Amino acid sequence: MNDLPREFLKTDFGHEVYDSWYLEHASQNFEARDFIEKHFAFYEKALRLTKSDIILDAGCGIGSYTRAFARHGYHVVGMDLSPNFLSEAKKITQRENLEIEFIFGDYNEMRFEERFSVIFFEGSFFYQSKEGLISLLKRIHKALTPNGKLYFVHSNHSMRKKRFPVDSLSKIKKNVFVLQRGAYDESSDVERCAWLKIDLETHKHYKCDFSVMHLPPDALKNCLMKAGFKDFHFYKKRGLGDFCPENDDGFSVVAKK
Repeated sequence: MNDLPREFLKTDFGHEVYDSWYLEHASQNFEARDFIEKHFAFYEKALRLTKSDIILDAGCGIGSYTRAFARHGYHVVGMDLSPNFLSEAKKITQRENLEIEFIFGDYNEMRFEERFSVIFFEGSFFYQSKEGLISLLKRIHKALTPNGKLYFVHSNHSMRKKRFPVDSLSKIKKNVFVLQRGAYDESSDVERCAWLKIDLETHKHYKCDFSVMHLPPDALKNCLMKAGFKDFHFYKKRGLGDFCPENDDGFSVVAKK
């Protein structure tokens, strides 16, 4: 695979090619029902959920967590920018005989005003700059009802950057491969990645480039305060203990309006 094709068609999140790969080959792990149920008690305790809460599952993907909230009797709305993921979410929801509202949209552009008491991200909280993060947090703050709560999982940047560079190749079917490459830019705390689908049968190849920032905990706290959040706690990732920067690979954040 050293001599890669020179021309790649552009793809991205929400594009049929990328999404179909994710749905077939990469959606297991943290979206598995037993994994979600294993951590659900933590969500309930950390967020102090009540049945009167109105929850937004932002970046809900195929709705794995959205359905979990609904099965536990909570009022939840799912939101994603991928029509492919939302279509799959609706199909599974129908099969489970659940009634859930799904919204097509980019959470970075949300314009809700005091609609939700909880805004929840699990594996979907991404930003590319400090300015972009503050803008997103301000939108979330505006969308929360008084005393509303934000939840998200965040990488420990000091641990995250140790896993780079990344270069992995997987064969998804005969003569079709996916190559994933990643590097960490320490000067900006940005993870720069490329996803490439190489089809040696059709010679139709695709590439998705994306960047994700991982701010240190103190910088993240500063952004939360700038957005208006005054009360927040950093837990161990999906656990009620306190986050340990020296040992933990990530953490869960609960921020109160």
